[in-house]
Amino acid sequence: MIRARYWFVVLLVLSMLIPCTVLADKKKNKKQVTYYIPKPDELPQPSFPEHVRLPLARIVLYTASTKKHPSKRYGIDVSRYQGKINWKEVRKDKRVTFVYIKATEGTGLVDPTYKRNLTEARRAGLPVGVYHFFSPQTPAQQQLANFKKTVKPKTQDLIPIVDVEVAPKRRSQIVPFLKRLRTFVNGVEKYFGCKPIIYTSQSFYNKFLIGKFLDCPFMFAKYSDEVPQVTDNPKFLIWQFTASGRIRGISGNVDRSCLMNGYTLEDIRYKRK
Repeated sequence: MIRARYWFVVLLVLSMLIPCTVLADKKKNKKQVTYYIPKPDELPQPSFPEHVRLPLARIVLYTASTKKHPSKRYGIDVSRYQGKINWKEVRKDKRVTFVYIKATEGTGLVDPTYKRNLTEARRAGLPVGVYHFFSPQTPAQQQLANFKKTVKPKTQDLIPIVDVEVAPKRRSQIVPFLKRLRTFVNGVEKYFGCKPIIYTSQSFYNKFLIGKFLDCPFMFAKYSDEVPQVTDNPKFLIWQFTASGRIRGISGNVDRSCLMNGYTLEDIRYKRK
């Protein structure tokens, strides 16, 4: 009877120890798994001095700058959607380095604020360029005629931009669309005497323009802290990083862009003949 009680006590103790051991092993294993997950402060840091370790968008602004154009300077682009702009007030914002103004769209549309914006921005001392919103399904020559009728190269300080962000709805129309775009780009080059910048989004480029128009410089839109990524190697001059910028002199939002690392204002300046 005593021996039976002895074994009962032993079995009871063992039954209590085994679950504890299992739980301890589970906790130990869990701790080992957690240990191998990198902590935020262990992630690689940018190779910049401590005083310029900023969020990515601001880092790009820093690295894209030069002694002539220090950090936190950028360009803006405007159209009728910004309403009546007070360019004297815009000029007081020392971060604004260049301006692109919408002039035309498709075969017949002229932005009603173009002439005023062009005159007043240049009068305020800002370098100004122009852009045309390309229509994917209308004749390139008619679009070019609209552009040339409205825009005079002698009034421009920057290389013109062709805004390409709308594609045909049918796959069968893609090739004709690309041919029309090439005709328009070549026409602008002949008219200005320089290659225009092609503006588009990261996704649009990767879907429709990859490997094409590599003879032209590019401006990419991506509203993120991450730099646009494209799968080939175009000449990437400008990054439009937000559509919700706010600056004095403009009511509402305005697009903001920065020159990419290694490029300065001189790389987009129009050299008149």
